[in-house]
Parts: sequence; C-alpha cells; structure tokens
Amino acid sequence: MMKYLLQFDYTSAAWAALRRQPVDRSPAFQALCQANGGQLLGVYFSFSQYDGLVLFETPTHAAASTIALTALAQGHIQRYTMAPLLTASEAVEAMHASGRISYAGPS
Repeated sequence: MMKYLLQFDYTSAAWAALRRQPVDRSPAFQALCQANGGQLLGVYFSFSQYDGLVLFETPTHAAASTIALTALAQGHIQRYTMAPLLTASEAVEAMHASGRISYAGPS
C-alpha cells in the first residue's frame, strides 16, 4: 500500500456549517478510503498554513486520486495538496538508484 499526505483548507461556508453543527469527518473519509481499497491513517487539524491534513493509504495512485477528486467535488474544500509518502528505506533506495544514473541539465 502507498501512503499519502493530503493537506486541505475548508471554504468559509464549510467552516460556518461545522461551527453550527460540529462533526468528525473521519468516518466519512474512512468510508471513502475503504471504497477505493485503502485505509484512513489519521485526520489532523493544524489551523496553520493549511486547516488540516489527512494521512491515508491506497493500493494505487489512481485510487488516491479518486479519493481526492471525490472529496473535492463536494465543494467544501477550497485548496489542497496531495503527496505520496516514502518510507526511509524507499527514499534510500531512490537515492541509490539516482546515484547510478547520469543526467545532464540544460546548458
């Protein structure tokens, strides 16, 4: 399974709705992950550069994109980023592979 970090900002309308009726959106996101063969690992709010973040895992990049598109299509998220996460050993593997390849930049 591949892990992803999704950072998001709610719209002001979404915050107004959550203020009127606070709700934990984790179960809904978990169901969305499970419907795409994945699993929710955690939902966190930071109220900083982004309002919050979601950690989840899926079997494919397409499944992760389906999850993001489905959530975004509801209109309550105004901005997001999503990035695949590598373990330390996966990153070291990439470093080794990169060291075996030569590449010339623009001249």
